[in-house]
Amino acid sequence: MSSADPALDAPFPALRKCPYLPPEEYSALRAADGPAARRLYHGGRVWVISDYAQARAVLHDSRFSSDITHPGYPIYAEVLESFRAFPLLNTLDPPLHTTQRRAVVSEFTMRRAEDLRPAMQRKADELLDAMTDGRGEADLVAAFAEPFAGTITCWALGMDYTDLQAWLASSRELNERTAGSTTDADQAGQAMMQHIMALQQYFQKFVDDKIASPGDDPISRVVEKHVLGGDLSKEELVKLCFVIFVAGQSPVKSMITIGLLRLLERPEELAAVRARPDALPAAVDELTRLVSPLDLMPRVALEDVEIGGRLIRAGEGVVVSGAAADRDPAEYPDPDRLDLDRAARGHLAFGSGLHHCLGANLTKVGLQVAFGTLLNRLPGLRLAASGEDIYAFPSWHPEIVTMPVAW
Repeated sequence: MSSADPALDAPFPALRKCPYLPPEEYSALRAADGPAARRLYHGGRVWVISDYAQARAVLHDSRFSSDITHPGYPIYAEVLESFRAFPLLNTLDPPLHTTQRRAVVSEFTMRRAEDLRPAMQRKADELLDAMTDGRGEADLVAAFAEPFAGTITCWALGMDYTDLQAWLASSRELNERTAGSTTDADQAGQAMMQHIMALQQYFQKFVDDKIASPGDDPISRVVEKHVLGGDLSKEELVKLCFVIFVAGQSPVKSMITIGLLRLLERPEELAAVRARPDALPAAVDELTRLVSPLDLMPRVALEDVEIGGRLIRAGEGVVVSGAAADRDPAEYPDPDRLDLDRAARGHLAFGSGLHHCLGANLTKVGLQVAFGTLLNRLPGLRLAASGEDIYAFPSWHPEIVTMPVAW
């Protein structure tokens, strides 16, 4: 493909105009019938994968690396460049990735998630009681989705959610500032790194306290078995706590709000979900496929690889778009429709292969509880703001800042 090809001038990634719909440009990517070349913010080329079969192939191929320190790893926004100096579980390759994931994976099984279901239900009811007490309207993000997502993620780590409320409040402010383009990339990057370091310092103290005084909780068990056992450093555990909290809290919050937004804007889908409470797990799978909260998955080729008839050279960056691949009609007929009888569990919203989301089980159970509680207890639930107001800050990933609702 020549540098004169107009497709190379198309910016990537495109912003979502609607949080539960991928950008219209993604359809054009799939029409390319193979990896499509696009330009990143700095002018460098990246290959975008939007075909489902090709996306799975890349995510399962060890010739594509997740190492963020590799010079060819495609950072798709200048504000995210600071993360090159902060590799986490999702941006590591084996053997470091293998060691760190193995240390915590037993705490994130479906059985562990199901053990938390009764407590999740109590928390959902408690939040809904407070949200509806004497009122007929509230912001679903602040009143329910954020505290519910934060609480269940903290439980998975053995933490107290109240300790992190101030940090989450500053996250909302930072998101609004960067989404609203009120700061330049350097200022936004510095603000983001300071924000990251504040959370890093919290987890350093958190892990120190668990080492000094362990309890019966997930991180204490990891400390006893792996940190004191010598196969995981304290610094590695601190970073694991960081990525588990950030990567767990944000997608759950986004899925509750954006998934419900889609249902409220499509009454026929809402009626179908309400009519079949036994199909709630399938509804969660379908909504997760349609929203795709972890859309963009960067990789870098370690050697020459042919994908979909395109030769991707060693050192070239690749981004798998889960949102585009999960609407590939070759894999999901009539892909834009919410189908409660569809076998959607193979979707890529949680990634696939080596880096399949560690908290996928916790997320699924949490979403089942959240949607079930909201739909059962609030039969008159409706939006209390226009779509334009809710979509005020277009983003690369599915996210909304506020969501006024009434009942």
